[in-house]
Formats: sequence, structure tokens, C-alpha cells
Amino acid sequence: MKLSGKAWVFGNGLGATDIVSARHDKAGMSHDWAECRKHLMEEVDPAFSATVAPGDIVIAGENLGRGHAHYYTAAVMACKEAGIAALLCEGVNALFQRGAIDQGFLTWAFPGITSFAASGDQLEIDLASGEATNRTSCATRRFEPVSPLILDIVEAGGSLDWALGRVGAAA
Repeated sequence: MKLSGKAWVFGNGLGATDIVSARHDKAGMSHDWAECRKHLMEEVDPAFSATVAPGDIVIAGENLGRGHAHYYTAAVMACKEAGIAALLCEGVNALFQRGAIDQGFLTWAFPGITSFAASGDQLEIDLASGEATNRTSCATRRFEPVSPLILDIVEAGGSLDWALGRVGAAA
């Protein structure tokens, strides 16, 4: 699985309610992902929602996904609705990461990613090999590859679809 898109770099502590504010909890609880998408990062970067494009890559520092698990799904599904390719970071809250992967959205820690990319840089990342290229700065870096199992789950659209596909393939 390869990513190719524009980087959006945010700092440490980007929480679920920074991605979609708790003020929009009703939309999240109603599974109105299109409405959640309209409010992506509105308190962190008010222009983000209107300018993020499908395939773009959000990069954060340490402690991505902090906060209460109640808000995880709205944050993840709003990112998916916007077509964001992945959330990559220095470090991630394990429960947030699991919830994102369960929904078929890659959220993964690549230590050193914030020093590799700046907002606006064009990136290409081969998740299976761990090879990354910053097309803007011409820098390359190797990261620990993402587990093939995780890539399979994300490519299937989430853990439920992945599991159903395995059961169907075995039958």
C-alpha cells in the first residue's frame, strides 16, 4: 500500500476533539460523517476543512488521538469522509489507533516523521517497505514498515470486512 499526497503537519497532543470538536458530538452520534467532515480541525486550523484534498496525509507529533474514546469514531470517520489517506505521527494513543484501524483508516506511528515533512510538502510513502520520499525537499527516509496484517485490514475497509472476507475465502 502506497500513500502519495500533501502533508499537513500538526504538533503534539492532537486529540480526537481537535480533529472534530466535541461541539459536534450530535453529528458523530448520528453517524453523520459528512457533517463531521465539515468541522475537521476547525479549532486547530480553520481553513483545513475547506482546503484538505483526498489523498492528503495528516502528520502529528506525540500523543495523537488523546482524549476520551467516545469521540474517536467521529474523528476517524470524518477523516475518511474527507479522503485523508492516513494519520501518521510520532506517537499514537493505542485505543485511538485500534479504533481507526478497525474502521479501515490507517493511523500509525513513524518516529521522526515530523522532522521529515513540513506542511505543504508532497510525500510518497510505501507502507509495506517503509520507504518514504519527500518530493518537495528530495529527502528520503526509511521507517519501520506497517505490518502486512494491518495493511490487509485497512485495504479491506476495516476489521469486520477483513474478517468476513477471510471467512468467505475459507468456505
